[in-house]
Amino acid sequence: MTFVFESALSGWRCVMKSTQIWDVDRLVAAKILTDLGVEASRDKIEAVARHAATHREDSAYWAAKRVQAANLERLAEQLRSDYREHQSVWYDGFRAAEACIATTTADEALQMASTPPQSIAGIIRSRIRLSKAENRQNSSPT
Repeated sequence: MTFVFESALSGWRCVMKSTQIWDVDRLVAAKILTDLGVEASRDKIEAVARHAATHREDSAYWAAKRVQAANLERLAEQLRSDYREHQSVWYDGFRAAEACIATTTADEALQMASTPPQSIAGIIRSRIRLSKAENRQNSSPT
């Protein structure tokens, strides 16, 4: 899927190759199927989870676009309101900030390229390890 974001300074395009299904998408899918009275088989959950994941990412990209546009508008308002009160060093920093906001991709802003969130099993395993480490610390003489 392709998302197009336009900014006041320059347009940029973010292309996502595929939607990654997270555990939360599967939970939503199972809940939807159950609420509709449909048997929540593994195949049906995966099919609905793909749609839930696409919706989640679409919503996140829409929000990222709105945040970027709002930030650029705030910068423009700031520049219009008191541009005579500052020296050239301030303008250099202002331009750098504006360029940074305008050139940040949605993937960077949303950190979609980072590792996927932990699965429920992964979270439970890490909590068990943490609990064991705390128990060892508390039981050892200090």
